[in-house]
Amino acid sequence: MIGILDWGIGGLFALQALRRRQPTADVVYLSDAGNTPYGRQSHRELARSVDRGLGVLRDHGATQILVACHSASTVLPLLAAPDAVGVIAPEHVPRGGRIAVLGGVRTVRSQVWRRALVGHGTVVQRIAQPLSAAVEAGALDSARTRELVRRLLEPVKQADTVVLACTHYTAVAPLIAECTPGARLVDPALARAETLELPPGSGGALALTTGDPQSVNAVLEKMTGMGAVDQVVWFVRL
Repeated sequence: MIGILDWGIGGLFALQALRRRQPTADVVYLSDAGNTPYGRQSHRELARSVDRGLGVLRDHGATQILVACHSASTVLPLLAAPDAVGVIAPEHVPRGGRIAVLGGVRTVRSQVWRRALVGHGTVVQRIAQPLSAAVEAGALDSARTRELVRRLLEPVKQADTVVLACTHYTAVAPLIAECTPGARLVDPALARAETLELPPGSGGALALTTGDPQSVNAVLEKMTGMGAVDQVVWFVRL
């Protein structure tokens, strides 16, 4: 069984990618939204949170785990987790040119992507934290979100490659593409999902959350109606 760990719902795009590759794959997803947002936790607190999340997924049968969250991936080296893989994967980013990395506060300030992309090209990082809140609220194409994307991307609109260093940003990828014409968008979580071994199973899928399932599912209904998410697995409380 494949496990996916994320703080919110952005990792669902990786789940969709997995199910498209192998529709009968068995998947268990954990959204740790009842916890303090990962980007606001100390390094030690985050390591404990990720370790707990991995344990929950293992308890539900996961034998291979994708840590879809970039913040959570920064603490994976601290954990004894040979069954887990993160999304800091520079091999999926094209070399050369101007590379814009969009991420949350922790991801950008950790410099993890800047270090990973040494030798790839000219790297510029942008903190795009407000986009995560917009996606979690289901505001994917509002005038406010469009203006937010435009303002955040203005300094990097000439980028050749844009790294979506947060799973939420895939939901507004069309808006990001509009603001960076000609750039190649790279979602490391989706790219990593393409590398996992996916043995056929029964097609079972379970979505768990430490947060409020009703709130999460209400946002998913909105996203589904907009065509942003398909193959939705409705969340139940952990």
